[in-house]
Amino acid sequence: MNKNAIIIGGTSGIGLHTARYLRDVGYKVLIGGRNALENEPGIDYLKIDVTNESSIEEFFRSIPFQHIDSMIYAAGITTIKKNIQDFDKTKYQKVHDVNLLGAILTFKYAYNLLKKAKGRVVVVSSIASRTYSKLSGFEYTVTKAGLSGLVRQLAIEWANDTVLINTIFPSMVETPMLSENVASSVLESIKGEIPLRRIANPKDIASVIEFLISDKNTYITGSGIDINGGQFLSG
Repeated sequence: MNKNAIIIGGTSGIGLHTARYLRDVGYKVLIGGRNALENEPGIDYLKIDVTNESSIEEFFRSIPFQHIDSMIYAAGITTIKKNIQDFDKTKYQKVHDVNLLGAILTFKYAYNLLKKAKGRVVVVSSIASRTYSKLSGFEYTVTKAGLSGLVRQLAIEWANDTVLINTIFPSMVETPMLSENVASSVLESIKGEIPLRRIANPKDIASVIEFLISDKNTYITGSGIDINGGQFLSG
């Protein structure tokens, strides 16, 4: 394979696991992130701060590709559920700048390189944007929901250039970060709400992303794909 894949927000979580999966199936993988990437053979890294437009512009000037075959936007930060009375504008703006505005600016500078290759894009949203969330703050759910609108708009805007863009709605994924930050009792409760009765593993997510960015996908764009074991049905 001679395809490249750029993953924005790929130094941890779903982004990093997807980077490893794509590397293993033959993609040339470049991760863009604010934090340095540690010891990942076969994966390249460039620094990017998606809250800084100059940093984004410099990132795309510096990538070692003449075009972009595929891109995954996995950058995101979350918040813990609180009441609307506890709204903090500064906290909201921080989440908004990464989860939504960062995606908009990233695509602004990536598009000409995507167009050259009739590229494929996947945006990582969350089931929290599809149903009521018991854990996530509304800063997170609102900004993740905004990504769906962005994807639908860009799907129309980019269709004439055959650049396909879709979003995915994962629920919790088995990563070290999950086990470190969520109590086992809470995880067991969440499993009970998932029809398939298990938490997703990283391959569940990465394999769907790989299909959406591959040549096998020629006709799906502007869509949202649930990868949450049917949990959205119980919301």
